[in-house]
Amino acid sequence: MSGNERYGAMTFVRDRFGQLREGRVYPCSDGEVAKQVAEDRVEKGWAPGAAAFLRRGGGEFDEGETITLAAFGEVPSEVRDQMPF
Repeated sequence: MSGNERYGAMTFVRDRFGQLREGRVYPCSDGEVAKQVAEDRVEKGWAPGAAAFLRRGGGEFDEGETITLAAFGEVPSEVRDQMPF
């Protein structure tokens, strides 16, 4: 992993209008850990959806590329569209 690559898991929650919104982000050491964290958050009922991701590049204004490694439960369609397969 280069210094500009970061892995994480992001939860998605429903707002008071029932719309999916970004929830908490959990920094992770690698892709497998990120997938497990995301899956656990959904399976244990802590969030209706979660995604594991890899973030490449980027600077202080969040430029860069985000790749969704796995998605669990209810996530926005644009998150699934970032999956490489």
